[in-house]
Amino acid sequence: MVELLYGNRAANTLGAAAPALDLAARDEVVLKQVEIHYCLFELPMASALPRLPTSLHPSIPAILGITVWRCVDGPLGAFSLAYLGLACRTGIKPRHFIHGAFCDSPQVGTWLSARYGLHCQTARIHNLETYDRIHSRVDLNGRTILDLVTHGPQQLVGRGATVKYSPILNAATLGTDSALVQMETSFEFHRVSRGQPMASVYNGAALGDATLAPHYPVSGTFSLADVSLHPARFKLDLAVPAEQGGARKI
Repeated sequence: MVELLYGNRAANTLGAAAPALDLAARDEVVLKQVEIHYCLFELPMASALPRLPTSLHPSIPAILGITVWRCVDGPLGAFSLAYLGLACRTGIKPRHFIHGAFCDSPQVGTWLSARYGLHCQTARIHNLETYDRIHSRVDLNGRTILDLVTHGPQQLVGRGATVKYSPILNAATLGTDSALVQMETSFEFHRVSRGQPMASVYNGAALGDATLAPHYPVSGTFSLADVSLHPARFKLDLAVPAEQGGARKI
């Protein structure tokens, strides 16, 4: 028989502080020329399983994803955003379960919380592309909690000049119920490069979970893309997997 792996985090550790979702917000927001630094690291499966809800499967190997956006203008104004999550699956669909998020604009942070349940702490975020590296940094309360570099980025061309960003999942409150809500995004790529990531500073406790830390680098990418933010469409039960009926439309 095939054994399926599930997370083993209890649902009651997720829903108590989950942001309330504003279901009246159904407009689509398009952000032009967003810079996205996206790095993947392996970590031990023994670290991942206790942090994933029982409705989610872990990725194999266990993967930690770190994403930093820099948006210089647009309908939400200028802002930078950073979030961290564990790669996982709802049924067979790849996702990232978020355990920490930061934004340098309190207004955008509030909008993301109400729209998708993405709870952001206010922080200073730096994201810079140079000829030989991509450098991102998050400073919280005057202290650097993340310093992330992708070395030697090589530009991708042709049909392979894209990045697969798995949709992220956040715990949110819908009326009287709590659920995992999917952040709906689509991307139109203008430029993509790939290199070797390294986290020289990683403060797990300040970044959302002291038990998680990057171990082995997988890949680092940088893209310039137009990002469409669509209304939230799907929710997942905190305990019941998608293949057992836990996934539903909002």
